Amino acid sequence: MNTLETVKVSSRGQIVIPENVREDLGIDKGTKLILVEENGRITLQKEEEFLKKLKEQQERAGWMTITEKSLEKIWKNEKDDAVWGRY
Repeated sequence: MNTLETVKVSSRGQIVIPENVREDLGIDKGTKLILVEENGRITLQKEEEFLKKLKEQQERAGWMTITEKSLEKIWKNEKDDAVWGRY
């Protein structure tokens, strides 16, 4: 569910996440959140969801490395480079 809310930053730099948003996202007392600042934007993500996505990205990066190494012989082929260099 998309929600648009206005929050105010306190003198101590604190904000309150509105109750309806906390309920929708299952954010309870003690829930750890990750704050990400990127390109002038701030996003909050549940720690467990952030870590899960990070792990998935690391696994994909690992597979890409394995794939690149296995295809290196095909990619770095002087004979093919000479043929393709004509075009």
